[in-house]
Amino acid sequence: MNSEVPMSTTIATSPVFGVASTAVIGALQLVDISRLDESQRRAFHVASAVFAGAYVALTIGGIRKRRVLLRSAAGLATSGLALRFADASDAFDSRLEQKLREAGARNPRRWMAVGAAVLTFAGYLSDRAAAKQPFFEALPLDQLEHVRPVDPAVSRLVEGMLGAGNLAGAPELLAQLRAAKEVSWGEALYPTTHFRVPEDLPRAVPHDQVFPVRAQFSGSKGETLHVLLHVFEGKIDQLTIEAVDADGNGPFDGTFTGWPDPAKVTYVVDRADGTSAPITA
Repeated sequence: MNSEVPMSTTIATSPVFGVASTAVIGALQLVDISRLDESQRRAFHVASAVFAGAYVALTIGGIRKRRVLLRSAAGLATSGLALRFADASDAFDSRLEQKLREAGARNPRRWMAVGAAVLTFAGYLSDRAAAKQPFFEALPLDQLEHVRPVDPAVSRLVEGMLGAGNLAGAPELLAQLRAAKEVSWGEALYPTTHFRVPEDLPRAVPHDQVFPVRAQFSGSKGETLHVLLHVFEGKIDQLTIEAVDADGNGPFDGTFTGWPDPAKVTYVVDRADGTSAPITA
């Protein structure tokens, strides 16, 4: 019987790692992104992504070769995802700070730092407890991934968005949609569809964007929702739902019962002057 103790478990449960990771994650929350210029923001995003990747790599896997590869892949994937969703993270960070101010917090970023530190230290304590339990090998990442044809309801909705307005990049994205696959990792916790597109297809310009046509509809509670098509590196990347509120948009917190019927949505296009308007036939 192999009694090997995972190297990452040893590191993740050491007091030095627990204190250091708690301090770093708490300190990151003290940085107000809105006060940084573009170059400083990019540097902060890169530093945060590197730390996130290293943290994940050190807290999973083990010393055998197969687990070292898993740790490396997970770390790189985490860093990549952190960079990809950096802007969304900034938006969430800003909203959380504003909510805390509205709740009466005089120093919201300090409360955010305390909260992040508490959660990190709780994870450290959990790792210490798990280290005392029998070790089970992690399921390989490729076994967690599910690839299937794109849901017809999703295809119809995206086709409607791309066909409305006759906008630049729409033909390339439509061709990608017809060749794309839908990718998921376990049960979906949020109304999002992820796409995988063949590398040899033409890409849309601009490469990174939220497509300027949204599908707007009413939710089960009468709230206004819109469907957004995200483009990354010139390829359709994901389809999401957001709520329309007084600030423009926000997270969807309702019960997801399925993508809307294209016949029951209103297509809205974002204009160059910052306004938006319904597209009429």
